[in-house]
Amino acid sequence: MSVAIWWIKRDARFADNSALTAALAAHRFVLPVFVFEPSVIAATDYSAMHHHAQWQAVTYLRQRLRKMQADAYIGHGEIVEVLAQLHKLVAFTHIYSHEEIGNGITFARDRSVAAWCREHGIAYLEFPQSSVRRTGVDRDHLQVMWQSRIVQVLPLPAPQMVPQSLEIRAIAAQTALPVPVLPRTVSQWQSVTEADADRTLNDFLARRSKWYRGGISSPNTADTAGSRLSVHLAWGTLSTRRVWHETRNRIAELTAECHPDLDRWKRSLEAFTSRLHWRDHFTQRLESEPDLEYRSIHPAYRDVPYENDERLFAAWCEGHTGFPIVDAVMRCLATTGFVNFRMRAMVVSFACHALHLDWRFIHPHLASVFRDYDPGIHLNQLQMQAGVVGWNAIRVYNPMKQLADWDAECRFTKRWLPELRDQLPEAILHHHDIPLSVYPPPIIEFASRTQKMKDALYSIRKSREAKSATPAVYQKHGSRKKELARTPRKSAKSKENPKQLRLFE
Repeated sequence: MSVAIWWIKRDARFADNSALTAALAAHRFVLPVFVFEPSVIAATDYSAMHHHAQWQAVTYLRQRLRKMQADAYIGHGEIVEVLAQLHKLVAFTHIYSHEEIGNGITFARDRSVAAWCREHGIAYLEFPQSSVRRTGVDRDHLQVMWQSRIVQVLPLPAPQMVPQSLEIRAIAAQTALPVPVLPRTVSQWQSVTEADADRTLNDFLARRSKWYRGGISSPNTADTAGSRLSVHLAWGTLSTRRVWHETRNRIAELTAECHPDLDRWKRSLEAFTSRLHWRDHFTQRLESEPDLEYRSIHPAYRDVPYENDERLFAAWCEGHTGFPIVDAVMRCLATTGFVNFRMRAMVVSFACHALHLDWRFIHPHLASVFRDYDPGIHLNQLQMQAGVVGWNAIRVYNPMKQLADWDAECRFTKRWLPELRDQLPEAILHHHDIPLSVYPPPIIEFASRTQKMKDALYSIRKSREAKSATPAVYQKHGSRKKELARTPRKSAKSKENPKQLRLFE
């Protein structure tokens, strides 16, 4: 009896699943396996939001399998131990999985599985599910990888699962997917199943994408103008390739019918597809430089003089900084797991530049409250917004300006700061000048603190060490796109770049 394992990681889907499709093509029986691993769950960047997302995705997948007279084996333990136990029950000869570009724990885990397979004579086949190349790639060839894996290859149709033997189904049926312990806010978390991914993608392309360009910067409109696909791409209930092709098809459809809003819609969809490409660009950095999780990509910025004041950190996490838009964003994240990219960039900038908190210090908390946490995107954006990449302009977001620009009526702010709901927008916008009795004053003096950090970062940038290291770091990790390859401004006065990437939306 030829039996293969489909090891489910961040890819609990049927459509465009290279690992599952290959396994079904080569073997009579395929047993899907998902494992809740204690080392992954205990990691500082893992949370109940993530556990629930995986539980939800696999629960839905299992329901579909059972309709096809098949089932999934659910393991609890370290993956190698679970595979060893399962191998005693089912003599599988192959393991099929997708490559996971994750944190250091999952990277070491994948290598352990490969070693175990070699030791036991089991074939271990990994498949890419993006344009990211394992072990890294010359940046000049990234476009080739994108073309060959995404553009030139159509998404795979969802395969029909072959009914499993009664023996295999009996073994799988004995395993359970216990409901994780959840907070009351779970109802506000975005649902993560393949069916939800389909609905969200279809709704975005058919209706909401028209407002993408220009609509994703405000926290008041990003929920509808944004794609809301980031959570599905992060947990693998949807593939980048499928999103890219269906978006291009939608552009062609709108063009063919000469839609009256074609120009607006096309600009929005073109902007969206470019961000899919950038998503892989940043993930490739983590694959090429796994230490990105622990130290800055540029060696000169590994000892920035951060304070890491626990009191300031706690106020930031809890949304009690005295800066309304910052507090609203942090409370929104804790409850829903989502805000738009501009707001994410702002709270990172505020933490690093104003509160003087190390990006590594704030990383676990932010990761834990991002429902769509993806290490390749998250770690790169932390470093970019902290200003430690070395060649990008150092951007400091002024929270009061962001409030005035993107929430002038304070609708978002009042929603998440109930203590301000009876205040006029003008009072909130100017509370630094006229304190509000119902809201605390700022916990720091913004201008002087941010200037101090900018001075420190620019001092590093001007150092001999930084100047000598920047060309090599940029050659390995820098974008080949002009808008990201600009020479940093000489002035310490930061201006926000209108072309800044919005990778989380």
